[in-house]
Amino acid sequence: MGRSEPAIHALHGFLGSGKTTLARQLECGLPGMRFTSDEWMVALYSRDPPAELFPVYFARVMAVMEGQWTRALRLGVPVILDHGFWTRQERDDLRAKAAALGVPLILYTLDLPGGEALRRIRSRNGEAGALFIADETYWLLRARFQPLEPGEEAVSVTPGPPR
Repeated sequence: MGRSEPAIHALHGFLGSGKTTLARQLECGLPGMRFTSDEWMVALYSRDPPAELFPVYFARVMAVMEGQWTRALRLGVPVILDHGFWTRQERDDLRAKAAALGVPLILYTLDLPGGEALRRIRSRNGEAGALFIADETYWLLRARFQPLEPGEEAVSVTPGPPR
């Protein structure tokens, strides 16, 4: 298998939309190095960290992952950022980082009806090693999700079956 040029492959989508499934496909297909924030959270802080500490833990995970994925890019390795990039600000910040690193950014967007996404999350909650997401948390976070705006280029991906 040939080596891909360094690039950031970032996944935009809400909880349960199929981001990790796509990230795993990209990881093998490019090939590239995958950074899945949920996996890091579980490995470092358990599958159900206390709600009051979640923002602090998550910020730490994102900071450590960024140090690793930027290093991978500098070494010529494509990276897959399985995070969600829910807000326009997060996406704009990522665009600026890609420009500063001199690498292309390929944004993939996944959209899945809320009922199906929630069904997938409920199913995933029963799996060992999955980050637990309560129904109330799903709906609380849903209000923070911002769809792509006109002019934001992205590869639209139809979510496949769950992992």
